[in-house]
Amino acid sequence: MPNQPLVSIDAVPLIVLNDALHVVTARREWEPYAAEHALPGVLLNSHERLREAVARALADKAGVTAETEAELVAVFDDFERDERGPTLSMAHLVILEHLPGDERAKAEPLSNLPQLPFDHNAIIARAAGMLLDSLWVNLPLTRRLLGEQFTTADVVARMKELAAAASRPEPVVNNVGRALAANKAVEKLPAIAVGTGRPPASWKWVRSA
Repeated sequence: MPNQPLVSIDAVPLIVLNDALHVVTARREWEPYAAEHALPGVLLNSHERLREAVARALADKAGVTAETEAELVAVFDDFERDERGPTLSMAHLVILEHLPGDERAKAEPLSNLPQLPFDHNAIIARAAGMLLDSLWVNLPLTRRLLGEQFTTADVVARMKELAAAASRPEPVVNNVGRALAANKAVEKLPAIAVGTGRPPASWKWVRSA
Protein backbone atom coordinates (compact mmCIF):
# COMPACT_ATOMS: atom_id res chain seq x y z
CA MET A 1 0.00 0.00 0.00
CA PRO A 2 1.21 3.56 -0.63
CA ASN A 3 2.33 5.69 2.27
CA GLN A 4 -0.68 7.23 3.97
CA PRO A 5 -0.75 10.72 5.52
CA LEU A 6 -0.88 10.88 9.29
CA VAL A 7 -3.97 12.30 10.98
CA SER A 8 -3.43 14.86 13.70
CA ILE A 9 -6.09 16.24 16.04
CA ASP A 10 -5.53 19.89 16.93
CA ALA A 11 -7.57 21.63 19.62
CA VAL A 12 -8.41 25.34 19.48
CA PRO A 13 -9.13 26.14 23.14
CA LEU A 14 -10.80 29.54 23.58
CA ILE A 15 -11.38 31.22 26.93
CA VAL A 16 -12.66 34.63 28.04
CA LEU A 17 -10.18 36.34 30.35
CA ASN A 18 -10.37 39.96 31.50
CA ASP A 19 -13.36 40.54 29.21
CA ALA A 20 -11.48 39.42 26.10
CA LEU A 21 -11.21 36.19 24.11
CA HIS A 22 -7.92 34.31 24.38
CA VAL A 23 -6.48 31.19 22.76
CA VAL A 24 -4.74 28.70 25.04
CA THR A 25 -1.51 27.42 23.52
CA ALA A 26 0.97 24.89 24.88
CA ARG A 27 4.77 24.85 24.86
CA ARG A 28 6.05 22.11 22.57
CA GLU A 29 8.45 19.56 24.02
CA TRP A 30 9.77 18.04 20.79
CA GLU A 31 11.08 19.15 17.43
CA PRO A 32 10.05 20.68 15.19
CA TYR A 33 9.52 23.98 17.02
CA ALA A 34 10.62 22.63 20.41
CA ALA A 35 10.02 25.16 23.24
CA GLU A 36 7.67 27.23 21.04
CA HIS A 37 3.97 27.58 21.78
CA ALA A 38 1.39 26.00 19.49
CA LEU A 39 -2.12 24.61 19.59
CA PRO A 40 -2.38 21.40 21.64
CA GLY A 41 -2.36 18.50 19.23
CA VAL A 42 -1.76 14.76 19.00
CA LEU A 43 -1.70 12.09 16.33
CA LEU A 44 -4.89 10.05 16.18
CA ASN A 45 -4.40 6.55 17.55
CA SER A 46 -6.00 3.49 16.04
CA HIS A 47 -9.37 2.69 17.61
CA GLU A 48 -9.57 6.19 19.11
CA ARG A 49 -12.61 8.41 18.69
CA LEU A 50 -12.04 12.03 17.67
CA ARG A 51 -13.45 13.41 20.93
CA GLU A 52 -11.11 11.12 22.85
CA ALA A 53 -8.13 12.44 20.90
CA VAL A 54 -9.18 16.05 21.55
CA ALA A 55 -9.41 15.32 25.28
CA ARG A 56 -5.99 13.63 25.20
CA ALA A 57 -4.42 16.58 23.36
CA LEU A 58 -5.79 19.04 25.91
CA ALA A 59 -4.78 16.92 28.90
CA ASP A 60 -1.34 15.76 27.72
CA LYS A 61 -0.20 19.02 26.15
CA ALA A 62 -1.94 21.77 28.18
CA GLY A 63 -3.07 20.13 31.42
CA VAL A 64 -6.79 20.56 30.72
CA THR A 65 -8.52 17.80 32.66
CA ALA A 66 -12.05 19.22 32.85
CA GLU A 67 -14.63 17.61 30.58
CA THR A 68 -15.10 19.63 27.41
CA GLU A 69 -17.33 19.62 24.33
CA ALA A 70 -15.47 19.74 21.02
CA GLU A 71 -16.82 21.09 17.74
CA LEU A 72 -15.18 20.11 14.45
CA VAL A 73 -13.90 23.23 12.66
CA ALA A 74 -12.41 21.90 9.42
CA VAL A 75 -9.86 19.50 7.96
CA PHE A 76 -6.57 21.10 6.87
CA ASP A 77 -4.88 19.06 4.16
CA ASP A 78 -1.96 21.11 2.82
CA PHE A 79 0.68 18.42 2.31
CA GLU A 80 3.40 20.93 3.27
CA ARG A 81 1.79 22.02 6.55
CA ASP A 82 4.15 19.75 8.53
CA GLU A 83 7.80 19.44 7.59
CA ARG A 84 7.89 15.89 8.96
CA GLY A 85 5.64 14.66 6.17
CA PRO A 86 2.04 14.75 4.88
CA THR A 87 -0.32 15.22 7.82
CA LEU A 88 -4.01 16.00 7.86
CA SER A 89 -5.21 18.15 10.74
CA MET A 90 -8.75 17.77 12.04
CA ALA A 91 -9.16 20.95 14.08
CA HIS A 92 -11.68 21.11 16.91
CA LEU A 93 -12.95 24.15 18.78
CA VAL A 94 -13.24 23.94 22.57
CA ILE A 95 -14.51 26.59 25.01
CA LEU A 96 -12.77 26.49 28.39
CA GLU A 97 -14.21 27.82 31.64
CA HIS A 98 -10.91 27.94 33.52
CA LEU A 99 -7.31 28.53 32.49
CA PRO A 100 -5.29 25.36 33.13
CA GLY A 101 -2.65 25.59 35.83
CA ASP A 102 -0.10 23.67 33.76
CA GLU A 103 3.09 25.72 33.36
CA ARG A 104 3.26 24.74 29.68
CA ALA A 105 -0.05 26.47 28.92
CA LYS A 106 -0.35 30.14 28.01
CA ALA A 107 -3.32 32.33 27.07
CA GLU A 108 -2.77 34.52 24.01
CA PRO A 109 -5.21 37.37 23.25
CA LEU A 110 -7.19 36.51 20.14
CA SER A 111 -6.76 40.11 19.00
CA ASN A 112 -2.94 39.95 19.16
CA LEU A 113 -1.78 36.45 18.33
CA PRO A 114 1.92 35.79 17.68
CA GLN A 115 3.02 33.80 14.65
CA LEU A 116 2.47 30.17 15.63
CA PRO A 117 4.07 27.03 14.15
CA PHE A 118 2.61 25.00 11.30
CA ASP A 119 -0.64 26.53 10.00
CA HIS A 120 -2.06 27.17 13.45
CA ASN A 121 -2.85 30.84 12.81
CA ALA A 122 -4.97 29.81 9.83
CA ILE A 123 -6.68 27.15 11.96
CA ILE A 124 -7.52 29.74 14.63
CA ALA A 125 -8.88 32.15 12.02
CA ARG A 126 -11.13 29.42 10.61
CA ALA A 127 -12.29 28.49 14.11
CA ALA A 128 -13.14 32.12 14.85
CA GLY A 129 -15.23 32.35 11.70
CA MET A 130 -17.00 29.09 12.48
CA LEU A 131 -17.81 30.28 16.00
CA LEU A 132 -19.09 33.61 14.72
CA ASP A 133 -21.39 31.83 12.26
CA SER A 134 -22.58 29.52 15.04
CA LEU A 135 -23.74 32.26 17.41
CA TRP A 136 -27.45 31.77 18.20
CA VAL A 137 -27.57 28.90 15.69
CA ASN A 138 -25.69 26.41 17.88
CA LEU A 139 -27.20 27.36 21.24
CA PRO A 140 -25.09 25.02 23.42
CA LEU A 141 -21.90 26.41 21.89
CA THR A 142 -23.13 30.00 22.26
CA ARG A 143 -24.00 29.29 25.88
CA ARG A 144 -20.53 27.93 26.60
CA LEU A 145 -18.98 31.04 25.06
CA LEU A 146 -21.12 33.63 26.84
CA GLY A 147 -21.60 31.88 30.18
CA GLU A 148 -24.81 31.57 32.15
CA GLN A 149 -25.15 35.35 32.56
CA PHE A 150 -23.88 38.00 30.19
CA THR A 151 -24.47 41.56 29.04
CA THR A 152 -25.33 42.98 25.65
CA ALA A 153 -21.83 44.47 25.64
CA ASP A 154 -20.37 40.97 26.07
CA VAL A 155 -22.18 39.74 22.97
CA VAL A 156 -21.03 42.74 20.95
CA ALA A 157 -17.42 42.31 22.10
CA ARG A 158 -17.35 38.59 21.21
CA MET A 159 -18.83 39.29 17.76
CA LYS A 160 -16.23 41.96 17.02
CA GLU A 161 -13.33 39.85 18.30
CA LEU A 162 -14.34 36.82 16.26
CA ALA A 163 -14.93 38.83 13.08
CA ALA A 164 -11.51 40.50 13.39
CA ALA A 165 -9.77 37.17 14.04
CA ALA A 166 -11.48 35.68 10.98
CA SER A 167 -10.47 38.71 8.87
CA ARG A 168 -14.10 39.62 8.24
CA PRO A 169 -15.72 43.06 8.20
CA GLU A 170 -16.81 44.38 11.57
CA PRO A 171 -20.33 43.05 12.21
CA VAL A 172 -23.35 45.31 12.49
CA VAL A 173 -24.21 45.40 16.19
CA ASN A 174 -26.81 48.18 16.39
CA ASN A 175 -29.69 45.76 16.91
CA VAL A 176 -28.07 43.21 19.22
CA GLY A 177 -30.15 44.37 22.18
CA ARG A 178 -33.41 44.06 20.23
CA ALA A 179 -32.41 40.64 18.95
CA LEU A 180 -31.72 39.44 22.49
CA ALA A 181 -35.07 40.79 23.68
CA ALA A 182 -36.81 38.75 20.97
CA ASN A 183 -34.76 35.61 21.62
CA LYS A 184 -36.80 33.04 23.56
CA ALA A 185 -33.64 31.24 24.70
CA VAL A 186 -32.67 34.11 27.02
CA GLU A 187 -34.42 36.47 29.40
CA LYS A 188 -33.49 39.90 30.65
CA LEU A 189 -32.36 40.30 34.24
CA PRO A 190 -33.58 43.14 36.47
CA ALA A 191 -31.40 46.20 36.06
CA ILE A 192 -29.01 47.01 38.89
CA ALA A 193 -27.94 50.64 39.07
CA VAL A 194 -24.19 51.24 39.03
CA GLY A 195 -23.30 54.81 40.03
CA THR A 196 -25.22 57.43 38.12
CA GLY A 197 -24.93 55.86 34.69
CA ARG A 198 -27.42 53.67 32.87
CA PRO A 199 -27.03 50.06 34.05
CA PRO A 200 -25.93 47.59 31.36
CA ALA A 201 -28.56 45.21 30.04
CA SER A 202 -27.90 41.74 31.45
CA TRP A 203 -29.29 38.41 30.33
CA LYS A 204 -29.49 34.81 31.45
CA TRP A 205 -30.34 31.61 29.65
CA VAL A 206 -33.79 30.14 29.99
CA ARG A 207 -33.45 26.78 31.74
CA SER A 208 -34.81 24.78 28.81
CA ALA A 209 -32.59 26.44 26.19
